[in-house]
Amino acid sequence: MIDLTIHGLQELQDELAKELNALKSDKVVTIGIHEEAGNVESGDITMAGLGATHEFGAEIKHPGGTSYGYASKAAADRDEVRFLKAGAGYMQLGVTQPHTIDIPARPWLEPGVASATPEVLLTIQDGMEAGQSMDQILEAVGAVAAGKVKVYMTDLKTPPNAASTIRKKGSNNPLIDSGAMRQSVTHKVSVGPVTEGLE
Repeated sequence: MIDLTIHGLQELQDELAKELNALKSDKVVTIGIHEEAGNVESGDITMAGLGATHEFGAEIKHPGGTSYGYASKAAADRDEVRFLKAGAGYMQLGVTQPHTIDIPARPWLEPGVASATPEVLLTIQDGMEAGQSMDQILEAVGAVAAGKVKVYMTDLKTPPNAASTIRKKGSNNPLIDSGAMRQSVTHKVSVGPVTEGLE
């Protein structure tokens, strides 16, 4: 039997425990669209609610009554029917009946944060090596993760927009219209536990 003694092991364990204790915190960092973002420009829904609609999908019961027809004579010649603003357009063909609109799920937050994992780990390691406080590390982690989420939102292409949506907003990026929702993605360091976004 070999008797192996490792000198300084207890001191090393004590030092590691001390460093881990120094990093303990009751603070957390959250990534996403926080309550402070307010409502979308139309005021019908909060920016966080819009983000949740895209993340999980939704079913909207529309009351109907939206005009549709030809926006111009040229559109009529092409038989190009589209939704019309009240009192606008070349020729109204009718109004929609009550119907259901299915908005497909386009997860952007969870996979966006997951895409940040390698950079987050490096940020934590760099912060610890630089002797940063837990608050500083959490702030850095939050900034990195929020940035990666915005990149993920910009790159997301599926499921694609409906043809009518593409015509209306002029692009085929499912999550980007004015850019306001993407701009609303932030990070926040706060004392836990987290309750925002869980109800």
